[in-house]
Amino acid sequence: MAITFRKLTERSEIEQVEKLEGLIWDPNSVIPYHMTLTMAKFGGLFLGAYDEEKMIGFLYSFPGYTNGESHLCSHMLGFLPDYRKQGLGVQMKWMQLDAAKEQGFPKITWTYDPLETVNGFLNIAKLGGVVRTYYPDCYGELDDDFNRGLPTDRFLVEWFVDSDRVARHRVGQAMHPSTEHAPEILSYEIAGTIPQPTDISLSHEEPVLLLPVPAHFQEVKRADMEIARRWRESTRRLFENYFAQGYVVTNILRDQSVVRYVLEKQPLDDILS
Repeated sequence: MAITFRKLTERSEIEQVEKLEGLIWDPNSVIPYHMTLTMAKFGGLFLGAYDEEKMIGFLYSFPGYTNGESHLCSHMLGFLPDYRKQGLGVQMKWMQLDAAKEQGFPKITWTYDPLETVNGFLNIAKLGGVVRTYYPDCYGELDDDFNRGLPTDRFLVEWFVDSDRVARHRVGQAMHPSTEHAPEILSYEIAGTIPQPTDISLSHEEPVLLLPVPAHFQEVKRADMEIARRWRESTRRLFENYFAQGYVVTNILRDQSVVRYVLEKQPLDDILS
């Protein structure tokens, strides 16, 4: 199987994106073709992944402008089920980064649920993105299997395309702070087979902190929605508190039942260089 990637510029290609979005997610909630076509015509970046001539994945983004700074907003990335977990998303993100450089964008931004740690590992540990912004209930109530029943809190990932940090991640030479003596700012216990939060600490000042979250949050939701709500509430308080103090998420450490976000308190320029 030889998968190829290319920019999408033709109307027929953009139309395929709409059809593929419906196959990957809910066909009743796809972004209308006339909107994606307008994005493509006026600065949007659309990328497609193909198995021969069959589109099997896509990524699209559009220009944004925040606090006087332009950036590329990465909105949606998806693959058909048979093509997931093969590293194709990572390849497409690096292609997006190269295109953003060509267009002069200093960074690419996107959001994800901080409790969905598979996405977090890709965004932070593999790609070298950083997080210093938390959006509580970003999209309001969503009635799909992935989001139903909880506030749609999101991290804002910032991917600084020309930074040394991102360049090192691209070649597998990422540098991370020592976590040997870093305190955990959330305590938890295993209830049956799932972790549940027991206490949080909002007063640490060490340069590196660890924040454990469930490794498999959808399993927590299926087992006990009340425990899932407690994870949402506890982690929201912690991230908002420590981001306000200048901490930045720079890495993720994986374990069996939990993963640990690494938060560093140092200037962003030092983190990126």
